[in-house]
Amino acid sequence: MMIRLVISFFIFFQVANSASFTYPDFSQCYKINTKSFVYFGDTRAIAVTKHLAVAYSQKKPTVNFVKFDPFLNLYLFSSKKTLKPVRLKSTHLLKLGEWIAGMDDTSLYAGNFAKSGDLLDSFYLQNAQLEENSIISCLCCEVYGLGIGAGSFIGSEYIKRFINSKEIYYGDIGVRFEKQAKSFVVKNIDPFFKNQMFQSGDKILKINGKKVSSLKQLNQTVLFAKPKSTIKIEFLRQNKIYKNSITVASRMGGGYLSDSFLERKGVFFDKDMKINKINEKSFGMINGLKIGDKLIQIDHHKIKSSNDLKMYLSKTKQKTVQLLFDRKDFQFFVKLGL
Repeated sequence: MMIRLVISFFIFFQVANSASFTYPDFSQCYKINTKSFVYFGDTRAIAVTKHLAVAYSQKKPTVNFVKFDPFLNLYLFSSKKTLKPVRLKSTHLLKLGEWIAGMDDTSLYAGNFAKSGDLLDSFYLQNAQLEENSIISCLCCEVYGLGIGAGSFIGSEYIKRFINSKEIYYGDIGVRFEKQAKSFVVKNIDPFFKNQMFQSGDKILKINGKKVSSLKQLNQTVLFAKPKSTIKIEFLRQNKIYKNSITVASRMGGGYLSDSFLERKGVFFDKDMKINKINEKSFGMINGLKIGDKLIQIDHHKIKSSNDLKMYLSKTKQKTVQLLFDRKDFQFFVKLGL
């Protein structure tokens, strides 16, 4: 089998004039890890135990599967045949610039870890065009995650959690965070979250008694918390420190689901802000909304993305807002109480 090796242009440019430089050799890891590929119908999966394999897919597989995570488009398959599982390694050990490689049936892509993303928690291998369900390996041949295309991959913590959880859920405390300089602050606030205690700009100091050291640590502590459990939060607001406990709710949006805060009202959007799902007996159903209705405005503000809607809902002081929808060139308003 011929292996195609693709090296990041950025890295090549840096070292092209260095005669002594040699690229790390992932060939042995390739031989080891590609033995973990297994097919279920047309879907390539990666063995994670002797009888279980996981795969990413935007389409429902044509064969039976054990369970599905709609937030990450992950499917779990069971095999009667004994499989050769990969050895998963925590992404908490992954450092920016570290050499890692994406591996599929016929290709090996070597490059550097570039950054973390915001798809609940995804990561990026610089300039690598990874195929779906490729293996992301470090030089010790352990596996950091599952490639999902366009150079990105889902980290091992999410894969392990998916395998081991009886139910598919993620926790939510009604806010979205961002890193500002060396601080971690509240960026967006869900107005539909019960007993909301946060304000935009609150600086998170500790979570469950531990000092916040990274956005990943902060997000995963919330996301992996069980609904109805309690999280302890210490935060700074206008030079005053607050210590509170907050009850975790089920996360309704995020990942491959929209995250506009209207998911808690039963309305889900695609990337063009067209409704692609409405829960029964929800705000959307009661107000006559239909699949395909496009949200174009809230009050007098144009909406082009879920982030636009989320930002407006976080900042408005109104008790009621007007949502303007378009349905086949017919436009109509729907009132939404906050």
